[in-house]
Amino acid sequence: MMKTSEMHLCKVAKPPLERKWYKCPYCQKAALIYDNTAVCSGVFMKCKFCKREFEIKI
Repeated sequence: MMKTSEMHLCKVAKPPLERKWYKCPYCQKAALIYDNTAVCSGVFMKCKFCKREFEIKI
């Protein structure tokens, strides 16, 4: 038999995860992968293909 706390954990719904590619705004190549629960701002990345720096805003 389950305890009350274990029964409560079984009922918690997990959010559906959807993975997407964040593309470089200059050359449109895939730069990084993120899911729908990600929150990001103020992070800068350099594209491997066009060598330009851009800010990631999710």
